[in-house]
Amino acid sequence: MPRSRKDRILPVAPVDRLIRSAGAGRVSDKGAERLAQILEEVGEYLAKRAYELTTHADRKTITDKDIELAYKQWSKSL
Repeated sequence: MPRSRKDRILPVAPVDRLIRSAGAGRVSDKGAERLAQILEEVGEYLAKRAYELTTHADRKTITDKDIELAYKQWSKSL
């Protein structure tokens, strides 16, 4: 379910800059907003998976290694 503007976690301006750094000359507001939504969804999935890995290892702190493993598992599923 899409988040409203006030519930958004990622601001649109940095996402707009990210798209432009990829080579785009122009970016629509809706395009930047949609990418922000997608990045939030992927980030939330990875965070949840990293949390599962952390609790499985009987730890309380999510480390960069947990995030990296969650990302590797996610990218293999594509």
